[in-house]
Amino acid sequence: MAFTPVAVVLAQCFVAVPLYVRAARTGFAGVARDLEGAARVDGASGWDVFRYVTAPLALPSLLAGGVLCWARALGEFGATIMFAGSFRGRTQTMPLAIYAALESDLGAALALSTVLVVVSVLVLWIVRRLASRIPYGALDPNETSEATVG
Repeated sequence: MAFTPVAVVLAQCFVAVPLYVRAARTGFAGVARDLEGAARVDGASGWDVFRYVTAPLALPSLLAGGVLCWARALGEFGATIMFAGSFRGRTQTMPLAIYAALESDLGAALALSTVLVVVSVLVLWIVRRLASRIPYGALDPNETSEATVG
C-alpha cells in the first residue's frame, strides 16, 4: 500500500482527522442535554434526536472541524512524503510539487504556491458564507426571547 494514492489519503487522514475529532467532540459536548431530553419526551427516537436536535446544534463546530481537517491535509508534507513518496502524477501533492519545483524553477514554485493560497482562501470564504446562514444559538436555552419575557 505504500507509495500509492491510497497511502496519500491515509497519511493525510493520519495527521488531519484528530483536528476534526476534537472539534466534533467539542460541538457535541456543547449541545444542551435538556433539549435532547425534551425531544425524547415528545416521542423522538434516538436517531431523530440526533438528526433534528444534536447535529444541527453541533453543525458550526462540525464545519469548523471540517475546515481545519481539510486545511491541515491540504498542506501536509512530512507524512505524505515518508509514506507515499512524491511520484509525479501518482502520489505528488501540491506541497510536494512546490518543494520539487523549488529545486529547479522558483517561478513555478511561486505559481503553485499562489494557486494553493487562492484555492484555500476561496474555500474558506465559501465555508464562511455558508456558516453565516446557520442560525447559531437559535435553540440556546439560556437565551430569552421576547415571546417568553412577555
